[in-house]
Amino acid sequence: MRWLQPLYHRLSGRPDLLRALELETGLRRTDPSDRSLLDHASLCHLIERLHAANEPHACAWLALQFDASVGSGQVYFLRSCAQLRELLAELMTNQPLLLPFGFFGFFIDLQADSFEVRLQPHRTPVRLAELLLAEGALAWLKRILDLSLSFSTVPIAARSMAPPAPCAEPLEALLGAPVQFDAPHGSLRYPLGLLDLALPGGNPRIKHAMRMAFVAQLRHSDAPRPLSRRLIGCLLTHDGAGRASIEGMASRLGMSGRDMRRQLMAEGMRFADIHNAHRRRQAFQLLVQEGTPVEAAARSLGYASRASLERAFANWFDTTPALARQARLQLAALAIDEDWSDPVPLLRMLPTSIHGAVDAAVWLQDLEQPAIPVLQAYLLGLANRAEYGGQLLHDASGLAGPLRPARLGQLVQGLQLQAGPGRPVADLEPLWHARLAALARLPGLPWFEALSADEQRRTQQDLAWYELGALLMYRLVGAPYGRLLEEAAAWPRARLLEQERLHFGLDRHMAGAMLLSAWGLPRHAIHTQRAASHPATLAATRLAALYEPVPPPSGATRLRTEPL
Repeated sequence: MRWLQPLYHRLSGRPDLLRALELETGLRRTDPSDRSLLDHASLCHLIERLHAANEPHACAWLALQFDASVGSGQVYFLRSCAQLRELLAELMTNQPLLLPFGFFGFFIDLQADSFEVRLQPHRTPVRLAELLLAEGALAWLKRILDLSLSFSTVPIAARSMAPPAPCAEPLEALLGAPVQFDAPHGSLRYPLGLLDLALPGGNPRIKHAMRMAFVAQLRHSDAPRPLSRRLIGCLLTHDGAGRASIEGMASRLGMSGRDMRRQLMAEGMRFADIHNAHRRRQAFQLLVQEGTPVEAAARSLGYASRASLERAFANWFDTTPALARQARLQLAALAIDEDWSDPVPLLRMLPTSIHGAVDAAVWLQDLEQPAIPVLQAYLLGLANRAEYGGQLLHDASGLAGPLRPARLGQLVQGLQLQAGPGRPVADLEPLWHARLAALARLPGLPWFEALSADEQRRTQQDLAWYELGALLMYRLVGAPYGRLLEEAAAWPRARLLEQERLHFGLDRHMAGAMLLSAWGLPRHAIHTQRAASHPATLAATRLAALYEPVPPPSGATRLRTEPL
């Protein structure tokens, strides 16, 4: 209701129309603190009534009046991004809550030196109001860009799904660009140079500090939310007294336990999986990130005792809360101020290729691309979270299930967009060359051929992730770590890890275990990293042997990879 208040000023000269809207749709005067909603049917009737009254683009006009002071802090978080490409990536990553009615796409046209942001509804609109709402969402997106850049952006062109209509204020005047009507989707096209424009409020520390509040605000936004996210909201506010049951959570959401089971089943989810995934992530946040005492965390998460939580923690992360906290503090001692588990800075250090988002589920299996292990591991952890059902996936072949193909494409595209062209680090080249060499050695090995197809796929995946911790170490330490890598090119693996522990307090595999734990990967992947730190089992020894340095042929020179 609060978003509709500018109509009273716009229609001040048409009191009869205002009264009719109030009587027919329930429109009323209110203040910015009022979070009451106009039901969807009434909103559609209001928009179509305005269209018939020579106000066909009222929805777009309302979106352009968006006031950041009543925006629940969303705009302030987005404005803390460093560049416009980073802001657009956040919109893509959080699209189901910020833009819930459809898919948010992003396309670069190098030949035309431009980029396009596109909104496509989930289903084909069946009435005029839905076309006008999509037009309003496009104008809202322009308003977000204007507020973040602190000036009015001027698109090169725009498209609207709505039909053309004569009116006093055409859409071209509102958007500042020629508009194609009756288009299959809504879009705004901008000059490519705008993408790398620095935002006036860009600050990575502020962005990191605001992220949790931003996510919390989204959970309480006016946007419709899937049942899994509403259930997580109830779990977050559970007082910890007793076990969180499906009946108790369903009652808080105004439904029966049977209805909740049925709706979750329709989405391919189960309450037990969501609850377990939620507690897993909260346990890492409380015990590792925040250093909450185990007893307090046990009460908060609904465990009967400290021992119960510690058993669950060991089953999740292959270690104890105390040791995980110690490793986290060691990471902090390496003096990085931003979120160390953010995958984007890791992607920026590697050469990347531009891929289409449509076939993301297919090319994510291509382990020869330097950036694929980072993308693969991060997205696999994301798919294991409670909001996507919490059914732990063990390899990337199932990513398109919980994330859905279109959503998976959006996430990949958003990560690549945020990473940008990147600045490949020459010191890291031996790492991805060693990965390719290790993967090439697998076929034909008797122990590998004896594995099942699933075990072979998982072994290849583990081998590709083997050096993720080294990327994190380089990000945390920088040049000193690069010098160690160069000096240790021909060292045995055990000596290299020992020197890492001596100089930096932990080795790459302990750092990798923390990274995969923070992302949400299953215990098997985390155990592989921890076992690689001190190879003791036969499986760990076999993988480590594949990464032992191979002396270069006589007269060979170092290969330098140029950024693509």
